[in-house]
Amino acid sequence: MGMAASQARYLALVARKSNCEFEGQQINQARTALSNQSANLFNQMLGLKVPVPPSTQDYTKIQYSYSDGINASVITDWKQIGGANPDYNYVVTHSYNTKKYTGSLKKLSDPQVQFPQDAAKISDIQAKRELVIAAENTYKQAVEDYNKAVEEYNKALADKTTLKNYAETDPVNVTSISTDPNGNYVVNGATYYNYENLADKTAVDNAINTLMGQGALPSTFNKKDLYFDGTNIAFKSDLETVRTAGSGDLTVYTPDTIENQKIALNNAVITAEATKNLAEQTMKTTQAAYDEAIKAYNELQHPTYVGNCELTPVATLTSDQEAELKQILKDFKEQGITSELSNCIKEDGTYTGGIYTFKLNGVTYYTTYNDLWNSYSSGTGNNQIDGQTKLPYYNATYIDTKIEKTERALVETDGSGRFTSIRFEDDSVTYKLNAETITDEAAYNDAMNQYNYENAVYDKMVQDINAKTSIIQHEDQQLELRLKQLDTEQNALKTEMEAVQKVVKDNVEKTFNTFGG
Repeated sequence: MGMAASQARYLALVARKSNCEFEGQQINQARTALSNQSANLFNQMLGLKVPVPPSTQDYTKIQYSYSDGINASVITDWKQIGGANPDYNYVVTHSYNTKKYTGSLKKLSDPQVQFPQDAAKISDIQAKRELVIAAENTYKQAVEDYNKAVEEYNKALADKTTLKNYAETDPVNVTSISTDPNGNYVVNGATYYNYENLADKTAVDNAINTLMGQGALPSTFNKKDLYFDGTNIAFKSDLETVRTAGSGDLTVYTPDTIENQKIALNNAVITAEATKNLAEQTMKTTQAAYDEAIKAYNELQHPTYVGNCELTPVATLTSDQEAELKQILKDFKEQGITSELSNCIKEDGTYTGGIYTFKLNGVTYYTTYNDLWNSYSSGTGNNQIDGQTKLPYYNATYIDTKIEKTERALVETDGSGRFTSIRFEDDSVTYKLNAETITDEAAYNDAMNQYNYENAVYDKMVQDINAKTSIIQHEDQQLELRLKQLDTEQNALKTEMEAVQKVVKDNVEKTFNTFGG
């Protein structure tokens, strides 16, 4: 090999060796960076908080409850009162669930309210409604008059068949009454002799027979209880009542007045019956007028349908409807809700008309003419049923409601500190407390769901760190392999450089030997 060629080859080998050394340095720097990244990932993993599953003990507590015979109540919170108080030692919060009758307003989307082309105006409906009210009031008065006439008629019949009212004369006003040694009564100076004391019983027997024949006296009475003053007959029980009082009205029976009384009582029955019959006829007439007014009201062209639900105008309220609507308005007033419903019922509860009912999913709801018209008039398309605004509608129903109250109470405990009984400041009854250990399953399930979420996040972060670490390890292995290749290449270059260096040295020596002679 020539000198120049050897030197060129040596320089090329030096350059390649320098490049290998430089690349090796770069690889070492890259491996150092990967090592730092791996350390950071390891520190990141060490910094992760390992999720801990919840314990049911953390959501388990003692719950106290009692019953007042109507509601089952639960004590939800209690705080001890500071200082000495002989009457109350805790402030207690207790609650129970009940169904509360509650009015509600809902709004129906796309109601599709339908009106006939010749629908009556609200003013016409109102006028017909007023006729219904007038006819209803007249009919109610006729019913009241009829019931009163029936009552008077029944009383006349009872008077006709009742013993004392049938036979008695005007009662004797007693100002003085006493008994004599023989057991007779002295009334206002006149002596009423006991039947047994009469020497001649003919007159009183005739009077008794007359009264019995006319139905004034029953056949079962005891003659020993009768007293006779020569004209009038009196019962001992009536005499004794007046004698005990010292004065008063004494009921007496006089045969001479029976026929006149029978005539008067019969006339009273006849008169009462005629009054009853007239009242009955008036009631039927006013009922027909009332029915006719309702018919005329219902025959007006009202709004007909809400979607597929038929609308029914309410001419007069039943007691159930009145109670439901009053509840709705009461709740609306308390909540500050305004509605067209209040325009149909006055403050005093008088119904002025304009309410309609319809059934939706088997439940009866209320709405008003104005609500229906507002929705209908906002519509477009055929019959204006498209794009209508929401329709307000109303009802009242029983809603599950939690009733909670906080008040002072006297709580008694046993030797272990557990509550045994309670008496509230607004209640004189002491209630026995039932203690039971309960677990808040909902809170525990929420905590378990949170744990599962956090555990999934933790596993995902660990997996991500492991994946990144695996990538770094793979890259480090590739760099290490390349470093070994460079080391092998560098050793080969070193060997070849030594060989070329020896060749150059030998050529130099030969040259000096040749020319140095």
